[in-house]
Amino acid sequence: MENVAHLLLALTLLAIALVTTLWIAGAIYFDVGRGRSFAWPLTLLWILAVVSAFLFWKPSWQPLLALLALFTLFLYWWFSLQPSNDRDWDPNFAVLPRFDIDGDQVRVQNVRDTEYRTLTDFTPRYETRNYRLSHLKSVDVAITFWGSPWLCHPMLSFDFGNEGRICISIEVRYRAGQRYGFFSSLYRQHEIMYVVSDERDAILKRSKYSENHDVYLYRVYAEAEKVSQVFLEYVVSVNELFDKPRWYHGLTSNCTTTVYRQRAQEVDWDWRWLFNGKLSEMLYDHGRLDKSLPMAELKQQSKVNEIANRAPHERFGDFIRRELPAYRHDPSDIAEIT
Repeated sequence: MENVAHLLLALTLLAIALVTTLWIAGAIYFDVGRGRSFAWPLTLLWILAVVSAFLFWKPSWQPLLALLALFTLFLYWWFSLQPSNDRDWDPNFAVLPRFDIDGDQVRVQNVRDTEYRTLTDFTPRYETRNYRLSHLKSVDVAITFWGSPWLCHPMLSFDFGNEGRICISIEVRYRAGQRYGFFSSLYRQHEIMYVVSDERDAILKRSKYSENHDVYLYRVYAEAEKVSQVFLEYVVSVNELFDKPRWYHGLTSNCTTTVYRQRAQEVDWDWRWLFNGKLSEMLYDHGRLDKSLPMAELKQQSKVNEIANRAPHERFGDFIRRELPAYRHDPSDIAEIT
């Protein structure tokens, strides 16, 4: 038993050393080297130094203690890195939105309505739009897949009736020339942004101009009071980011887990918040989507790519909803969103 205990202790300490070494290696590559030419040599030098210390420095608890001390100092530096609203941004993410609410009046500054020719050839446009909160009648969810069935990107589209729709999408705020990488997103390389846009911008960017992206549009069944509550939660988050930027994190602060944190007082945890490719199934199980159709059929009838890509500019959202089979189907059993 004593030998087993010693073995378990040794394996535990080895695991701690391995995880610590690899995390620092990632931080050296992304946050120190920032992916430049010297990043890989510097990262490999770090790993070689740690391996050498454990091979030649005896007793073995001493290099472990030194590693943990270095980790503490490194964390102190790492947490000193601060997000910023003042960077050389990609033009499509250069302007932050802001809401002003005065009673029933909702004024939205910097609503994005970009005209795309390709993903890299586009004319960014920003508008100020006005709505009345009392006219907010429903919310839909657009979910985009681009490969894995376990990953998706959700966006909410709020319908203000004759005043139009506004789409809110939680995304990486890209700097000029920057691309997304899951591992880089675990370090302090991306700020987070709530993109407030015209629904046409949000959908066509993915359905028409992004390769192998499938977009599904679902009607969300919710009472008007709950829809307003969700919308106002988004308003608060958008305005907070305008004043105080935050880091994007691929696991804990992404397009879906951020929504959970925003609504944590109202919703229960579900593993599908993390593996968000199953988000539509979660909404379906909770009675927020049309349950009169089997989920597989509902999804099949909710794919919007072909319809959106031929929709006219004027009343774009009305057209796709008239043409989308699942959206035309409107069962009477409306469940309350939680």
